[in-house]
Amino acid sequence: MFNADLPKVDEANYDDYRYIYIFKDPVEGLVSRYGYGHCMHVGGDCGKDDKGFPNLEQYANDGKDFFKISDFFDHWTTEGYGGRKYPVITVNYHKIWDNVPAVVEALGLPSNLASTFPKRTETVRNNKTGAKEGHMNHSEQVRDGLRKIYRNVLDEIRAMPAINIV
Repeated sequence: MFNADLPKVDEANYDDYRYIYIFKDPVEGLVSRYGYGHCMHVGGDCGKDDKGFPNLEQYANDGKDFFKISDFFDHWTTEGYGGRKYPVITVNYHKIWDNVPAVVEALGLPSNLASTFPKRTETVRNNKTGAKEGHMNHSEQVRDGLRKIYRNVLDEIRAMPAINIV
């Protein structure tokens, strides 16, 4: 999906690698990183160039998942999706900080690293910050439109544990 120019890992070597998928609320993801380049990076239906690419408000109002976030999410969080023959460690970003020891253990890291895990910091984007920054694409109206598009993914994320192997 991402680096088509890199050689594929031979199936005989799958056990030499760990495949980790960290996911978060797609609404927050799109508000913080929206654009044609990102759409192309995740394999979305982005159009032939950025000239006709909609702004975030247009995207939210259109109500369609052109980024194919739902498919991308399913690909990495569903066991054996598309014939995948290797396990994926899924990490629910929203639950990491309440479950650091379990995350550290699942990743096969020394348990003492849990105490060195960084504190949670995040930027909140909403009507107030949107007005201050001149980005009304951060408005609650836009976010509500995105929540409608990604309702199923959001429900799955809320139900998923901090860490899982699929």
